Amino acid sequence: MCARHLTDRISKALMAILGTVGAAQSMAADVPAAVNITGMVHFDAHAVMSNGVNYFSDKDSASLADQFEFRRARLGVNGTLYEDVQYEVMLNATGTDTNVLDTGFISLTADPTLQWRFGRFRQPFSLEAMTRDAHIDFMERSYGDQLGPNKLLGMMVFGEPTKGVTYGASVAQSGFNEIASGGKLGGLYTGRLTWNAAEWKGMSDQVLHLGISTHDGTSYLTPATSTNTGSTASGTTRATILNFRTEDRGYASAYRVQLAGDKLTSYSYGTSADNAASISKQLQDLEFAYAIDALKFQSEYSYMTMTASAYDSYSAKTQSLSLNTQTVYYEFIYNVTGEKWADAYKNGAFTGIKPKSNYQFSKGGTGAWQLGLRYSAYKVSLPGTTTACASSCYADGGNALSRVENSEKAHTITLGLNWWLNPNTAFKLNYAQTQFDRPVYVLSTSSSKTFTREDVLSMRVQINF
Repeated sequence: MCARHLTDRISKALMAILGTVGAAQSMAADVPAAVNITGMVHFDAHAVMSNGVNYFSDKDSASLADQFEFRRARLGVNGTLYEDVQYEVMLNATGTDTNVLDTGFISLTADPTLQWRFGRFRQPFSLEAMTRDAHIDFMERSYGDQLGPNKLLGMMVFGEPTKGVTYGASVAQSGFNEIASGGKLGGLYTGRLTWNAAEWKGMSDQVLHLGISTHDGTSYLTPATSTNTGSTASGTTRATILNFRTEDRGYASAYRVQLAGDKLTSYSYGTSADNAASISKQLQDLEFAYAIDALKFQSEYSYMTMTASAYDSYSAKTQSLSLNTQTVYYEFIYNVTGEKWADAYKNGAFTGIKPKSNYQFSKGGTGAWQLGLRYSAYKVSLPGTTTACASSCYADGGNALSRVENSEKAHTITLGLNWWLNPNTAFKLNYAQTQFDRPVYVLSTSSSKTFTREDVLSMRVQINF
């Protein structure tokens, strides 16, 4: 989709939203309603250092280049109708997805112990994921979040049955069309249960959070030929079933698993296979967080098993891959200016802190300052390769064109400094150093140069409203 066409779609959608706002305001005298304009802008600058690899003009190595980036640019509306109905529609002006809807849902909230949500929304999985994009501790979430279900179309039941306990359970599909669901209504199931023991004990200045999440089901994805401009056109279709990008928006293919699909007789870029690949996974996550006054410690561990298969009409065989993955992170966040984390905890997740004194150039004030340290790691059972996918990485019995590339194990240490001028405006500075277990190379280019370490320095200015 060209940029102009995407811009036209966004403009029309925003006009529709504004028309909805006007209509809601005109009927406000008759219908008890609340309408709010909401959105966020996150503008980043990234400097990639110390990997010793030059930038190549293809899509895969683009993540090695220094860049300015609109990480998020969203605009939407939310509100209530007759107190018991809530809604949200949020449009996304960044990214490559042709569907510009970020979230859009209707919630029935009359009973806080049993609430319902329908539409596209963030699935109830993990403490990091349930912390809104505007309020995450670092510029990017950890490796574990790259495994999660994130935002999907579906329906959910959730609530707080008793003080300090929350739950959520959903059924959803992986994409926007019927291919993603494989002929079923949904096919992906997610659940989360949390408990704040400190709230049970009446310790109002502390948070002792325990949680468990699970995600299970089968989704479908259509393999396609490569779209990289640095490679010769191919007739081999593949579906990326697992991919890790280094934290802080570093190298996009630190580890990649691709399942081969149909082998086409014609050679071209971006051509879809005739048969969809099925991907079944079981993902579990354990959460822990303890906060007292201005200090917070948070950690999560996730474990995933995955089996994927695809039929190749050319060889009349089915190829398959199986793997398991582990991720973990540990982080400390300290509010230098003294804001209490217990004030920012609600419904099983952390929200944004409110500075004790907002910064204003003409009136003074310090805003809120935070220091952060995080260790994050991933490990996958299938070993990657350095120069090409050797026969040892083929786990299929079909056309033997599936591939596993780069480092199956890596860890990242991230340092963070955040300055919240007010509850809606922040500057963030992150330095992330990644160490790979084996040398990684730039995929889809003729370069054979590898690197085992990556350093990324990033800065963000953000507003949320």
